[in-house]
Amino acid sequence: MGRRLGDLAETLELRLEGDPQLEITSLAGLGDAGTGDLSFVTGPRYAKAFGASAASAYLVPLDFDAQGRAVLRSATPYLDFARAVVLLYPRARPAPEVHPTAVVAADAELADDVWIGPYVVIGERTRVGPRTRIHPHVTLYPDVVIGSDCEIHSGAQLREGVRMGDRAVVQNGAVLGSEGFGFAYDADGRRVRIPHRMGVHAGNDVEIGANTTIDASHPGQGRHDRGYTTTWIGDHVKIDNLTQVGHGVSLGEGTLLCAQVGLAGSTEVGRHVTFGGKSATGGHMQVGDGALIGGMCGAQGDVEPGQQLLGYPGMDRRLYLRVWAAWKRLPELLRRVARIERQLGMAGDKG
Repeated sequence: MGRRLGDLAETLELRLEGDPQLEITSLAGLGDAGTGDLSFVTGPRYAKAFGASAASAYLVPLDFDAQGRAVLRSATPYLDFARAVVLLYPRARPAPEVHPTAVVAADAELADDVWIGPYVVIGERTRVGPRTRIHPHVTLYPDVVIGSDCEIHSGAQLREGVRMGDRAVVQNGAVLGSEGFGFAYDADGRRVRIPHRMGVHAGNDVEIGANTTIDASHPGQGRHDRGYTTTWIGDHVKIDNLTQVGHGVSLGEGTLLCAQVGLAGSTEVGRHVTFGGKSATGGHMQVGDGALIGGMCGAQGDVEPGQQLLGYPGMDRRLYLRVWAAWKRLPELLRRVARIERQLGMAGDKG
């Protein structure tokens, strides 16, 4: 569905430079864009690609040299490009219904305007809030609570006692509230499973990636919710695909977990922390507000607020860069050591 550039400018509340009658039919990157496309630029490093691009119009920073082209001026071009995606590629909302093949417990509470897809299973005492959409083959165990305007995609499993706030998104195949990986030993040294029955709390505007798992807690772990402790996912937390969040973990507001992150049990993470892809923590440790754990980094101990860790084992970014620089020089240093050893050996023979 096309939109006039002037309409986009008005809807996005951006300053327009150029022909407001230009018809925008799609979005594209600078290198792929052609007639009818809206593209975007985030800064001067893309000036050359901008000059070679064939898009009809662009989202650009406020001070970017537009070279006389049709542009929408934005303080946050990438964010407004995302908003334009919603305008040009809208998703139709299905009419409220509970599909005839869905299995809904008699005492479950569903808001009047929910959409429940085929073969959904909703357990006893579960509550689903207004305008929430639950796609086919989702299973909600007993005592699950889901807020308003949420979307639970096909194949997701929400176990007993999971609670989600408003505007949450759970992608395909995610599992929330699975049994935590915790065992005690009996007198014969055999492992005995510790029951993890305390569920998962996820706040407002949380997103859970595809095939991610978030384990339930047991008493004495995690954050306090409803009179007991639980695995805690704070407001605005964004979790990528294939991520493991262990039992009793607490994630502060605005924290970001990229793909394949693994957080061991009882890790306490502050607000606005970023975990790069494939990074991990040991158990029972704290990560302070605003910290950064780089991709493939293994954090072995507590991380201070604002600290940046890189490498394995994880070390402060400044130290890691020095170590990395030295590591690249190892072949040269080994040759120098061998040469010195030979010289010392010759000197010893002469003595």
